[in-house]
Amino acid sequence: MSAIASHGTRVTKLHTVYPSKTFPAHLSIATGLYPTGHGVVDNRFCRSDRADCYRMGHGRKDPTWLAGTPLWTLVEQQGGRASTFFWPESDAPIAGTLPTDYRLYDGRIPHEKRVAQAVEWLSLPKGARPDLVTLYFSAVDSAGHTFGPESRETRAAIAEIDEQIARLWRSIESLNVNDDAQISLLLLSDHGMAEVDPKTFIDTNDLPRPQGFKRINGSTRVTYYQRDPEADLAALARELDELADGRFWRVAPDTLAERHFVDHPAVGQIIVETAPPRVFRHGGGTRADLRGMHGYPDDVEDMAAFLVAVGPGFHSGLVIPEAHQLDVYPVAARLLSLQAPVDLASDGGDLVRALREQ
Repeated sequence: MSAIASHGTRVTKLHTVYPSKTFPAHLSIATGLYPTGHGVVDNRFCRSDRADCYRMGHGRKDPTWLAGTPLWTLVEQQGGRASTFFWPESDAPIAGTLPTDYRLYDGRIPHEKRVAQAVEWLSLPKGARPDLVTLYFSAVDSAGHTFGPESRETRAAIAEIDEQIARLWRSIESLNVNDDAQISLLLLSDHGMAEVDPKTFIDTNDLPRPQGFKRINGSTRVTYYQRDPEADLAALARELDELADGRFWRVAPDTLAERHFVDHPAVGQIIVETAPPRVFRHGGGTRADLRGMHGYPDDVEDMAAFLVAVGPGFHSGLVIPEAHQLDVYPVAARLLSLQAPVDLASDGGDLVRALREQ
């Protein structure tokens, strides 16, 4: 990836949405909206206006969980062809529309087959070639969670994905040279990873679970949803404050507003959060199989993501110190000559500088 980055544009620090979790971040990149805009505010959450709760991938069977217009939907709506391989919720019929090509998630499919399928799509004749292809790899994330971000196993996972990206880019370069395909590549992560210590884990068994509330553990934070309007919210807040002992804290409304995490039925009435090296976990640190975590706020430095943009659509040799995940959608829409929705959270910010003149 370093070699690829030297021929394109690199963002040193890509800021993340809150929370910096897989599904909220992927959907924010895909829609250009904050999690409260696209509706997926965590990997698992509830809503005050629904009896059921969301888990990862529920949008496929019930797309009413989702809002916004993902980039693949925008492509299809404006007459193009989108092909997605495992981007979260890309198999959900949003606005009654699915990508022309998509795959149901199956983590057992080898990375080589994923890249081979993407190359097969990109190798189609010009009239049939997709306007947008997405790929998703979770190997680095999985290793980082289990072994920690600085571990030998995580470095091995990075090397494996790096090799697959090199294979993909070689194929793209060949198509660009031999077929004048004009394919550009965006590489980015959805979050960073912080080292965590099982000795400091907060056992969720020790947290209150009063009647009238639904409690959801999000690892870096715990959310309480008031299901019974008569349930005593003030008493729960006091009990949590007494238990905190500096290990966690209630997130203030002003702080949530600064993070654009307000005015949505999935926000919850009380959110308590912690910071690295702590996480909330059932049973605390009794199992030492968790050494890395993300989901913390963007001001935790280790949550920063990365971005590399290369190909005929992007400048070469450009370094942009900082950008935001929400800048990706308007830049990608402009690269694809698409009319973007008017309610995006960003106009592309500094990332627009990566684009060559259209």
